[in-house]
Amino acid sequence: MKIGDAMVKDVVSVDYKTPVMEACKIMGKKRIGCVLVTKEGKPYGMFTERDLLSKVLLEGDLNEEVGKYCSAPLIVVTPDYDIAESARIMADMKIKRLVVVDEETEEVVGIFTAADLARVIAEHGVE
Repeated sequence: MKIGDAMVKDVVSVDYKTPVMEACKIMGKKRIGCVLVTKEGKPYGMFTERDLLSKVLLEGDLNEEVGKYCSAPLIVVTPDYDIAESARIMADMKIKRLVVVDEETEEVVGIFTAADLARVIAEHGVE
């Protein structure tokens, strides 16, 4: 199975200069654990619940730019990546999310998360 078959296609993004508080409100309203952070219209990083807890609440300010606290650079794959290879990347890099980009246009087409991986295993088993 390929990542393109299991990824979330509705990626929520915010601009680098968005206040952390606003990004958190978006995450809460949409019930998601992260937002893609863009800078000058290009994918830049990922702001996650972990970033909020370990960076912002520990030493930061909810009114500062989300880009200051997001995880960057992005770890990017294409939709044709194998699920097992993607899981290895996530385990090796100790990350829970991969950004999926179109190989030709380099535009973000989805996000693949640890929850997506768990769903694939539950539905199709481990190969």
